[in-house]
This record gives sequence, C-alpha cells and structure tokens, in this order.
Amino acid sequence: MKLKRLPIGRSDFKSIIEDDMYYIDKSMLIKEIIESGDVILITRPRRFGKTLNMSMMKYFFRNDQDNKHLFEGLKIWNEKEIIEKYLNKYPVIYITFKDLKQKNYEDMIKSVKYTITDLYRKHKESIDVLEEFEKDDYIEIAKGIADNVKYENSLKNLSEYLYRYYKQKVILLIDEYDTPIQQSYLNGYYNEFINFMGNILGNALKDNEYLEKGVLTGITRVAKESIFTGVNNLQASTVLSELFNDKFGLTWEEVEKTLKDYGLEYEKEKVIEWYNGYNFGGLEIYNPYSIINLARNKGEIKYYWINSSGNALIKQLIRESTAEVKTKIEELIEGKEIESSIDENLVYGDLDKSTEESIWTLFLFTGYLTWTKHTGEEGEPRYSLKITNKETLQFFKKTVVDIIKESKIHYESILMELIHENYEEFKIAFKKIVERTISYFDVSGEEPERFYHGLILGMVVGLSKKYIVKSNREAGYGRANLILIPKEKTEPGIIFEFKKHYIKEGDLKNSAELGIKQIEEKGYEEEIKSYGIEKIIKVAIAFDKKNVEIIVK
Repeated sequence: MKLKRLPIGRSDFKSIIEDDMYYIDKSMLIKEIIESGDVILITRPRRFGKTLNMSMMKYFFRNDQDNKHLFEGLKIWNEKEIIEKYLNKYPVIYITFKDLKQKNYEDMIKSVKYTITDLYRKHKESIDVLEEFEKDDYIEIAKGIADNVKYENSLKNLSEYLYRYYKQKVILLIDEYDTPIQQSYLNGYYNEFINFMGNILGNALKDNEYLEKGVLTGITRVAKESIFTGVNNLQASTVLSELFNDKFGLTWEEVEKTLKDYGLEYEKEKVIEWYNGYNFGGLEIYNPYSIINLARNKGEIKYYWINSSGNALIKQLIRESTAEVKTKIEELIEGKEIESSIDENLVYGDLDKSTEESIWTLFLFTGYLTWTKHTGEEGEPRYSLKITNKETLQFFKKTVVDIIKESKIHYESILMELIHENYEEFKIAFKKIVERTISYFDVSGEEPERFYHGLILGMVVGLSKKYIVKSNREAGYGRANLILIPKEKTEPGIIFEFKKHYIKEGDLKNSAELGIKQIEEKGYEEEIKSYGIEKIIKVAIAFDKKNVEIIVK
C-alpha cells in the first residue's frame, strides 16, 4: 500500500483532504464546539493542531462554499442532524494572528490593521446592505486608512454587516489570538499594545447580538485589561480541563496507528520516552509535530518540536529569573517535581515581577512542563509539575548551558581549578562571579543559600558525564548541600556546604570554618567513600549578601 504524504508545514484543512494527505481525524471537535458555550477559548502549546482545527471549522460552517466532500468519511459525517443543520450554513469570520511577530509597536499595529483590512476585502459582499456612512467606514478599513478606533470596532461591525447580508448569525474564529500579545511583551511594547488588541477582541465578543458562536485559540488566557470579563457564557479549555482534551495533540491510540501505518511499531518505547508526557485534562497526550516528523524521517529519534522555534520568551524568563526559580529549574532537570499554584488568567505584566506563579503557569501552558496531580485543597489551583519528556529536558539543559556561556564566565573551567587542587585560583574566580552576577535580592529572603547552591549547580551541568551530582541528599548523619561523586575512582569527590553568616558566629571566616566542621562532624563524606573514592575535597562557602569566604580542605 502506498503511504500517504504527511502534512508537514500544512495547516489548511481543505488542501490536506483534497490532496489526500495523511489526516488524523479530529472532526468530532465540531460537535463538541456546537454543544459548548457561546464563546469558547482553547489554549494549547504551539504546534498542537490549533490552526488546523480552526481551518477545519472554517470549511465546515462557511456558507459561501459547498464543502461536503471534505467531511464525507470523517467521524462527524455520521452525525446526520449536525450535518443537516450546520454544514455550510453560517457566515464565517476567520482571522489568524499566528504570523504577527513584529519587533516594535508601530509595525505590529500596522500588521494587525492589515490583517483586518484583508478580512474586509474578502467580505466585500456585505457592503451592499450598508448605509452610506457605514460604507465610508468600511472602505476606510478596506483601504487600510481607518483610525485605531474604527479598527477596534471592526470585527464586531463586520459581524453585524454579515448578519444583515445573510440574515444569519455569524461564526467568529480567531486563531492564535495571543501571538501578537506575547510578542509585544517579548519586545517591550506590551503596555502600549494591549489596550488596542484587547479592545478589538473585547468589542467583538462582549454582548455581540450578531454572534452565533465565537471560538478563539491561543497558548495562554490573557487577563490584562479584562479581555474576557463580561463575555457571556465563556467556556475556557486549558491543559488543566477535560473539555476537548483529546482534540489537540495525539492520544496513544492515534500514535500507535500512525506508527503502524508507517511501519514504525518497534519505536514505541522511545516514542513514549521522547514525545509523551503532556497531560491535557487528565488524558495522556503526545506531541503531534514530533510524531509526524518522526514518521517522515522513518523513525529517527531527534529533537523536532524543541527545534521548531518559539522558545524566545521561555529562554528570556529562565535567563532573568530569580535564584529561587533557577534552583527549581535545576531540580526539574534532575528529574524532581515542584509544586506551584497555577493562574489560568495569566497577566504578562506579572512576568516582569518574576512572580513564580506566573512563570510556572507560562511554562505549563507552553508545554515545557506538565502537571502530574492536583495537590491543592478543593478549589485551590495548586499542582505538581515536572519536565514533560526527554525532548523538553534537553531544551532546559541546553538553555542553562547557553545562559552560562552568554555570561562570558567559564563556569566549568572554574570548577576544574578545584578538581585540580588549584584552590586559590578557584576562590578568586568564584568571588569574581559573585561580584558580577549577584544582586542584593538574589541572596536575601528565607533561604539565601539557595542562590549559591544554584550557582554551583550551574557550574556542574557540563560535568554530568564525569560526575554523579547529588543535591540536598541524605549523607552520613545529616544533609550535605551538594555532593559530586566521580565516575572514575581516581578523580576526587567534592562536598559543598553553604553557610549564611550570622553575627554571633564572629567574622565571615569563622562561619566558613563552621561549615567545614559540619561536613566533618556529620560524616558527609561517607556516601562518597561508599563508591570507593579515596580523595575528597571539602568546600565551605560562607556568605553575607555579596561578601564571600571560602575554605577548602
């Protein structure tokens, strides 16, 4: 049997079906949309089929085409009542913002306006039912010369014009509505832009009597300026909810069929390890972009989704995050889970404040983390989070290493000074790092030693092939802050102890000596010795904000 072509880079439903390309049937989404609220917001990570599903709905509902042939044989075709009542029966406004990634405010405003201008040109049939003053406004938008206020009301007005022309309420489909909003945050013009974009969306969705149904897709639910406040009968489907949970991304059954169709059954275990892990409303979901590329490349396991761009904001947040966040990222890389409250109404402005809740929420909604269980009390949105799979794990590892490189400080070489017993060189280099990179806020708070802990962890990322890293693990009679166990017995083991300085301990050097004493008295070296390692380096780092004292034995 000849294998069908895979729709790599295609998101137009009609061309996929008419060209007889490989299609995983998600058509029952149409039934669920019809049976859901008046306005529906669906948030999923990038490349999980949002645009393709919106394209499918556009061709299903639009009344200016006969598209029956596209749906014959699909699951929705068996829903005869829906086919009779809804197929090609509604005027459809379809608009996508997925390609709007301009670097500055002026260009983004132009791009949004041009996208709407193009929409007006496509629906010029409705101009026949307009009053003269309405025609003037319509022509201004169609020419791209209207003012901002007219554009802010443009989607709502167009829905009224189409209602008058077709005598039928409108289906409004807005694809990737938050892409320009995210870009505005990433490029520093969020506060200027959000009101303009918020008004376009809010005006179209709130109390719009000409709207049969509105569907929006995006990565996040943006709460700023109350875009969705006051929207009647709004239903939101996020990665935390069961609504539509099998309609974006692939279930295991769909993955299994794809692998079988392309003769790749033997890759199942690797597929699970690399591309599984997404939890959408309690359902295990696989990354569709990676699976389709895996099939195209005859089962070659590699980083597909991670290498498909779209990582800039996540990298920026990791780079600019607090010591607490960086330390938790290290814990995630080690395979641990963290807990956080998740705010489904994300406010991009909160990211500037480095609020952990907003950062972990964004990481979850963008697919870099997944949730394993709800840990909060009833009604409390608190969840356990972990890195999604091996593909996203590699992203976190590489990003941490890249950030280290960007700092122009050779972390690994500094640690090698310690391993090679060049203790004074290590002390001097480490103190320079502290002077260059630590702010007062990095080492304040309840657990300031976590920053120093995270700094050393950043150094050892590149040594993972040579050392086993154990962080805050039981060792001897207490807990060592950080232990490095060499895989070669001829290399030294290293124990780190971090000590916050207290006045009662005397000077900073006394605090460091207490750290060495703690290592020795509590038997922290026993775990390293159990691996047959004879040489052990003990390092105590005492600190008072930016002031550091290091003792090595």
